[in-house]
Parts: sequence; C-alpha cells; structure tokens
Amino acid sequence: MTVEKKKGVKSRMFGCVLLGLGILNTMLSLKGGLAPGLFDFSLILSGSILLISGVFRAAKN
Repeated sequence: MTVEKKKGVKSRMFGCVLLGLGILNTMLSLKGGLAPGLFDFSLILSGSILLISGVFRAAKN
C-alpha cells in the first residue's frame, strides 16, 4: 500500500491564502477611501504566481 504525494498542494493553498488576503486588503483600502498600496498588489501578484505554479505542478503528474 503506497501513498502518492500530490504535488503542488502546498503552493496552491498558500497562493490562495495570499491572493485572498491581497484582495480583501485592497477592498478594505478602497472602502476606507485610501488608495491601495504596493504591498496589496504584491500580495495579489505573489499569490497568483504561487497558485498558477501549483496548478502546473499538479497537471504534470
């Protein structure tokens, strides 16, 4: 009985968390009347990159 490792799960989960936090932070900044900062966009970008890389790693198998 062998257990197969699913590749890309950690990066997909971490990417989803970063993407969600970035989107929520951006929406709260806009709701408060502030301009979203560079940090918000970097969270969204890094989350998207991790999510996409996890999807590609999972599709390879």
